[in-house]
Amino acid sequence: MSSALAIAAVTATLKDLLNEGLLNHDLSVIGSFAVTAQPPDRVTTGATEANQLNVFLYQVSPNLGWRNVGLPSRDSRGNPITNPPLALDLHYLLTAYGAQDLNAEVLLGYAMQLLHETPMLTREQLRTVLGAPSPVDGGVLPGPFGSLSAIDLADQAELIKITPVFLSPDELSKLWTAMQARYRTSMAYMVSVVLIQKEGGERVAPPVLRRGPDDRGPIAQAMPPPSLQGIRNLASPLLPALRLGDDVAFDGANLAGSGALAVVFESPQLGITQELPLSADPATGAMRAHVPGPAEDPAAASGWAAGVYAASLRVVQPGVPVWTTNAVPLALAPLITAAPLTASAGTPIDLVVTCLPRIRELQEARVRLLFGSAELLPASIDTPADPTAPSTLHFSVPGMPAASYPLRLRVGGIDSMPIVPGSVQSSFGFDPQQTVVVT
Repeated sequence: MSSALAIAAVTATLKDLLNEGLLNHDLSVIGSFAVTAQPPDRVTTGATEANQLNVFLYQVSPNLGWRNVGLPSRDSRGNPITNPPLALDLHYLLTAYGAQDLNAEVLLGYAMQLLHETPMLTREQLRTVLGAPSPVDGGVLPGPFGSLSAIDLADQAELIKITPVFLSPDELSKLWTAMQARYRTSMAYMVSVVLIQKEGGERVAPPVLRRGPDDRGPIAQAMPPPSLQGIRNLASPLLPALRLGDDVAFDGANLAGSGALAVVFESPQLGITQELPLSADPATGAMRAHVPGPAEDPAAASGWAAGVYAASLRVVQPGVPVWTTNAVPLALAPLITAAPLTASAGTPIDLVVTCLPRIRELQEARVRLLFGSAELLPASIDTPADPTAPSTLHFSVPGMPAASYPLRLRVGGIDSMPIVPGSVQSSFGFDPQQTVVVT
């Protein structure tokens, strides 16, 4: 693969190829000429126009044949697992300029003939042009990039091919208009493929000396492994999320008799990993776990955070390596208290809301209070240094008409649940401790 200097190396090689090819022809009839690689708006035209052949890189596009090689390149945590190449097609505009009549046409004709007879850049050509002293080296780059070399372009997996591209008059007109330069007869070419890849980007597995502690190889079981299928709040299957202090049930296959089980809650975004023991629910037979509340575990206030988690089961069996099942998403909703819970109609309210678990700093920008159907931004958020203390939020609520307004605090995209079980099974009512009554 090539370094970041590959694009400049291709341009330098094309320029050298054209210059060498034109010198091998007897063009003394048109006088001296030059081969450059400048933007067309910087080429001198008009009365002082010289004989010149210019190669300009006007577009870079992905190579469709290589663009998916090595994907996916990162795991669910964002860590690199492969080192895919950056595969590019380079689009060049070859333009001829002339000091006299027909000089530009002569230069363009010889250049097109040369590129027609040289449909690819060979490895020998690249090594000759990019070898010492190289026209493209790390000296043009600052800092640690200064050690890069362009000669590795000759050793990339695929040869570099040169293909003519016949642009329509409309495409040429738009191109020259965008460059804000005087139009001259031009021909487009596509150079493909350039593969750019950094060194040492892959994770390489260490050599295997033995298969397990006793060199017995993998252990096969004649039964399906445990798998996790769903998670539900034991308070009601209709609840959309868990809260601190709730019991949660896990539905799956082959969980019974699978050895010691524990549930692992992970949130890579919040940097949280929590592990809880599992036990069998005597009533339903399902596996269950208890999410500790602040009264049971003071560290829960700062150890957890509202948001979305991936829950998986960790299986420990005698004589078998520890492994985890598939992950199932679940949400942890915040627990809130609010004061005051009564107000007069039309009177602004200074509402104080406490939240557990505590609000993380990266969550503060997305905190909202849903006051009935109105959405309010917090006037202030105070998370004390004491890790067991809740976060306190202040909201300025404008005067509201007489009604009952349930409160929902949205943290990390998850709303608190202002409901309590009703008198009928699977029914709910609004929690009066999370409802502001305006009279």
